[in-house]
Amino acid sequence: MKNNFKKLLGVAGVNRKENQRARKVGRWLELLVLLALLAVFVQLFMYYSGEAFEASWLSDIIWGIFVLELTVNLILVNHKMRYLRENWLNVMIVMIAFPWINWNGDWAVVVRSLRLLLFLRFFSSFFKGVSAVLNRNRFGQILMAFAFIIVGAGAVFSYIEERPFIDGVWYAIVTITTVGYGDVVPLTENGRIFGAVLILFGVLFFSLVSANIAAFLIGSDQKKMERDFVCYMKESELHTKRLMAHMTKEIEALRQELKETQKK
Repeated sequence: MKNNFKKLLGVAGVNRKENQRARKVGRWLELLVLLALLAVFVQLFMYYSGEAFEASWLSDIIWGIFVLELTVNLILVNHKMRYLRENWLNVMIVMIAFPWINWNGDWAVVVRSLRLLLFLRFFSSFFKGVSAVLNRNRFGQILMAFAFIIVGAGAVFSYIEERPFIDGVWYAIVTITTVGYGDVVPLTENGRIFGAVLILFGVLFFSLVSANIAAFLIGSDQKKMERDFVCYMKESELHTKRLMAHMTKEIEALRQELKETQKK
């Protein structure tokens, strides 16, 4: 579903069904594109903050990275029309952001902002990993319960300390996360006791979070090792079969030579 969404937006990248070399090079080029997008983001941020940074060489480099990705991927992929169809936004950005087209004023901002749509390619992969973490050991449900606890703890703190509800929620967040800015503190004895409970809960919660994330990362590495081992075993099996076939042919040839020798 996510891949179809990226294809519809024209930011799919190299298709998974392409050859291994195209997929490998495509991943390296995606890193360059990500750096170019960060540069575009900085340009836009400086523009809206009143510190516009206008450098034609930087725009040329950013455009060159997009052209490099498009050109190299088109050369390496087997199905070029499919790549163009699934990455039509890349093609449009390369054409519209041509360095010698002078986009002035608001149009320049629009063109630069258009390139930020390519972030969707990276965000979809990021959210896929986040979704995998949340689905592991009901981690998503744990976070939902944590959100309810923060709201409830904020309400209890605001009642004990007779402070606004938003102050109570803020105190619950900074206390459970063990940040402790100190701008909102308990002034009563009951408030301090409640704060101590929240601190202990925060330590336990982040231990649980760290354990889930570590388990996900270790599980990913283990799955990769298992896939590599299976591939190695398959290659070894094929190599063994080829070797046995070759040895069978050699033995058969030796038998024929022995028969001919005996006849002579």
